[in-house]
Amino acid sequence: MFGGIFSTLSVATRQLGVGMATRAVFGGPQTQALRSMSKLKTHKGASKRWKALANGLYKRRQTGLRHLNRKLPSKIRRSKHAPVLCTKGQQRHLDRLLPY
Repeated sequence: MFGGIFSTLSVATRQLGVGMATRAVFGGPQTQALRSMSKLKTHKGASKRWKALANGLYKRRQTGLRHLNRKLPSKIRRSKHAPVLCTKGQQRHLDRLLPY
């Protein structure tokens, strides 16, 4: 139950000494040296559907080409081969989902 805290404390004790280690693990002025910024995570579903362009927009394939297309006119089927660009609202959302 407390293994994570105490194992971290023992490692920090070996590196920093007893007094500084307890402050570093439980929050104190020396925590800046031990902490780092958390990494941003890419949304995997969005990264598989959207590709970033050089101008900052994103493109994706159009939907509706998997099955049940026989009843659609040829003109509509052909028009679905063209990529679709994101809107401004989608772009703000995608910038957060795809940070890299």
